[in-house]
Amino acid sequence: MSISREPRVAVVGATGAVGNQLIELIAARGFQLSELKLFATEAGAMQTVDAAGEERLVDALENPADLRDFDIAFLAVPAPRAAEIVAARPGPILIDLSAANRPPSDVPMVAPGLTSREAIAQLRKATVFATPHPAAHVLATCLKALGAHGGFAAATAMLGASAGGRDVLTATVDQTTDLLSARLELDDDEVQRGFNAFMREHERSVATAIAAQVAALFDGSPVLSVQVAAIPVLHGSALTVDIARPRGRRGNGEDAVELLRGAPGILIAEEGEPLGVIDAVGQEAIVISVEPRPDSLSLWCVFDNTRLAALGALWIAETLALSSPALA
Repeated sequence: MSISREPRVAVVGATGAVGNQLIELIAARGFQLSELKLFATEAGAMQTVDAAGEERLVDALENPADLRDFDIAFLAVPAPRAAEIVAARPGPILIDLSAANRPPSDVPMVAPGLTSREAIAQLRKATVFATPHPAAHVLATCLKALGAHGGFAAATAMLGASAGGRDVLTATVDQTTDLLSARLELDDDEVQRGFNAFMREHERSVATAIAAQVAALFDGSPVLSVQVAAIPVLHGSALTVDIARPRGRRGNGEDAVELLRGAPGILIAEEGEPLGVIDAVGQEAIVISVEPRPDSLSLWCVFDNTRLAALGALWIAETLALSSPALA
């Protein structure tokens, strides 16, 4: 790729939950580009979405070759579709958000606050970048801020419907409406999402991926025990973290609060104030309350998972554009 102008950018999955956030953040952060093209699968094609106050038509991505004229393409689509595009290597740098639900591979997995801009600059010849699961991003950010090298930490991620994309959001809303009307009927293989919290094989698989991603993002991370549960919340997610304190580091937790407060992307909740998932929706920051215990530190973290995923992907594009003459 040899150009000397602002990049041409494609968003694949523009009608999805994360795709919508990407489009909004591109405008809000003033990302400089020469062209923005919106794509979707056939189901989402021919819709319009708001992009910087302008209604933009979303085209169907019929073939990965449709991306050949772009410099950067965000893949905010399910893993099978993303894998098809990645395998085709159509030309642009591909930022694969579908990697969030699987362990790291040979594709560079990077995230703001965890990967330096210099490290990404050294990877600028890479043609594909992967983004971590938002819960892995949150967990690694907390562990890094606290300098939690070695030892043991346990975390439970409680993922709202938006973590599963627009289809899961729609199913949750529809089921909740049917439940309130006492007319919910489920297929044999369908799980009740409304008014229910659950853990299935998918959630266990995501938990394994999150633990592996944290280990890849944060060198020397503690031994991790991670669980994932789906919760009946539409937007946003939560994470509990319990970290065993090293010997000699006791006290009232003020040191931990200050370490977290100084970390990028973290907002500490006011002491005594109730903190719910809804408080993080629309925010780019991870909102955290801290509860010190005699031998451990307990964190309650809430975050907007779709916005955090989109922010991480856009940060990669911004960093590449700044570090590579070909994208400047």
